[in-house]
Amino acid sequence: MPRKTKAEKEAEAALIASESVENQEMQGNMSESMEGESDMEENNNMHLEGDALNEGLAENEALNEAFNEAESDTEVMVDELVDDENYDDSDAVLSMDVVQGESNAEAPEPNEGTPTPQPTPRRGRQRAEGEDSVLTLKVGDEVITEQDRIDTIWHEIKNSQVRQTPLTGIFGGMERLEGGGMIAVMDYKGQRIAIPLKEMMINIVRSEGESDESHNERIVRLMNKMLGAEMDFIVNAVDVRGRAAVASRKKAMLRLRQRFYLNKGADGKPQVRVGRKVEARITSVSQMTVRVEVFGVEATIQSRDLSHTRTPDARDEFFVGDKLLVKVTEISGDTPENLRIRVDIRSLVEDKTRENLASLKPQNNYIGTVTDVRKGVVFLRLLNGVSAIAHTCHDHRKPGRGDTVAYVVLRTDEVGGNAIGIISRITKRNLM
Repeated sequence: MPRKTKAEKEAEAALIASESVENQEMQGNMSESMEGESDMEENNNMHLEGDALNEGLAENEALNEAFNEAESDTEVMVDELVDDENYDDSDAVLSMDVVQGESNAEAPEPNEGTPTPQPTPRRGRQRAEGEDSVLTLKVGDEVITEQDRIDTIWHEIKNSQVRQTPLTGIFGGMERLEGGGMIAVMDYKGQRIAIPLKEMMINIVRSEGESDESHNERIVRLMNKMLGAEMDFIVNAVDVRGRAAVASRKKAMLRLRQRFYLNKGADGKPQVRVGRKVEARITSVSQMTVRVEVFGVEATIQSRDLSHTRTPDARDEFFVGDKLLVKVTEISGDTPENLRIRVDIRSLVEDKTRENLASLKPQNNYIGTVTDVRKGVVFLRLLNGVSAIAHTCHDHRKPGRGDTVAYVVLRTDEVGGNAIGIISRITKRNLM
C-alpha cells in the first residue's frame, strides 16, 4: 500500500475535525429542540387542565363528516329509486339501528341570538404527575386503557347534551330519592344515567278522582315490568368530573316521533307509515299483551294480534329487551305529543290454520304440548301448530302446562280453527 504524503495526512485530519464540529452542533440543536418540545408539552398540559369539562373528540368530527357524506349518498340513492314509478318500499323493514344515526345528525337550530354550542376536540387523558406511560411492545403503539374507554363514553354523553342527540341504553333500575321522588336508572355502556319519573313519558290514563300518589304507584308498577328494556334518551345535564348525568326519555321520544312519523322524505312519505314493516322493541309483557316501542311511540299488542293460533300466555314467547318485526296498521295524530299507533304481528305470518287443520285425521294420535288448563279444560298446541282442546284425560295424572301428551283427534272445528279430542296419556312431564 502506498504511503500517504504529509499533505494528504493534513487534509484527512482537517476533514475529521470538521465532521466532529458538525456533530457537536447537531447534538446541540437536538438538545435545544428537545428542551423546546418539553417546554411546549408543559405549556400544553397547563392549558389542557382547564379543558376537562369541555371534552370533544377530534376523531368524531371526521366520523361526523363521513356519516354526513354517506347520508347524502343514501339520499341520492333514494331519489333515484323514487324516480321509478314501480318502486315501493313498503316491504322494506325499518330497523331500529337507524336511531343510532340520529347521534350524528345536525343539532337543532338555536334560538335567535343564542350562540350554537360546539363540542370541543377531545385530547388524550393527561397523566398525573409522576405517572408512567404504558410501555408497549411495539414502538409508537397506543394502548386504550379502561380509563381511556370511560373517558370516551363520557365524551359521548357530553355530546348528547351539547348536540341534543339521542343515546340508547338499558333500563337498569329504579330508585327512591330521600325527598320521596323516584328516578329511573339507565345503563349506558356501563355508566349510570338518572332519569326523573316525569321524564320517562309513561302515559297511563288517570282514573276519575285518583290521587297523585295512587297514579304514581300505578306508573311505578308498570315501570317494574319494563326493567331490562332498551330505551333512548337525551342528556339534559352532565358533570364529567363527577361522572353524573341527568337525562330525558321524553325528549328523545318526541324527537324520534318528529323524525320518523312527521318529517317526509324525498318520496313525500314519512318513514313510519301504515302498512310498513318496522322493527320494534319489547318494553313489557303480560299474560295477554305485549307492549312495544316503535321509534318513539309505544303500542300494546293484544293476544289476538300476536298469532293466528291461540296464545295462552305471551310471557312464554315474548321477553322484555328483545326486538321483533311488526306491521303498522293504524296511525293517528299530527303532532309529536298526540301520536298514536296500532301494530300487529299476526298479519306478517301466513295463515296456515285451515291447511294444517285439514291435515288432521279423526281417531288418530298426535303429539301436543299443554299450553293452559282452565276449569278442567286442557288447551294444547299440536306439532303442526294447530290449537286443540281436550275435556278428558285417560292418564291417572292431571296434565299441567308444558307437559307433552298423546292426543286423539275426535273432530275438527273449522269455524273456531281448533281440534277437539281427548288426551290418551302424558308422555313427558314438565317439572319446571
